[in-house]
Amino acid sequence: MKMFTRLFGRVGGDHRELDFLQAQRMVLDYARFLEHSAPMPGRIADQSRLPHPKARLKSALLLCIGNSSDERLSEHLRAGYLMLSAFQPDVGEQALGTDFTSLDLEGDMLDVALQLEQDDAAASPLRPKVRRELEELKQELYALELELAQSERLTA
Repeated sequence: MKMFTRLFGRVGGDHRELDFLQAQRMVLDYARFLEHSAPMPGRIADQSRLPHPKARLKSALLLCIGNSSDERLSEHLRAGYLMLSAFQPDVGEQALGTDFTSLDLEGDMLDVALQLEQDDAAASPLRPKVRRELEELKQELYALELELAQSERLTA
């Protein structure tokens, strides 16, 4: 079954509209969350911190991307979709990877180097999983774009 059909289904208008409204609310919750709690680039956070289950957020984001006619909004939604790869299970309360905002660059450079090394060692077991998931998310976006283009071509 194609992703577009899975997302948008063959449901009646009222039910689909309600699903779309729920998706919009979930995406808005996620956007607000990212405004205040987004992990720094290269950091890995626990997926339990997300405002909704990760799988539901993925579906909601794809639904909103597929229904957006605003290119700028679509780009933001795509970036949020790809950012989901930074949220993984069983990371714990503290995000893994270097928090560059908390590094004491005025301190001893050996201490800074040691901190960087420790942070990298803590995050390195999960990095391959994050990279794989990021590639999967990119492929899913590409597949959605192909289906949207095909759908536009059929209705034109």
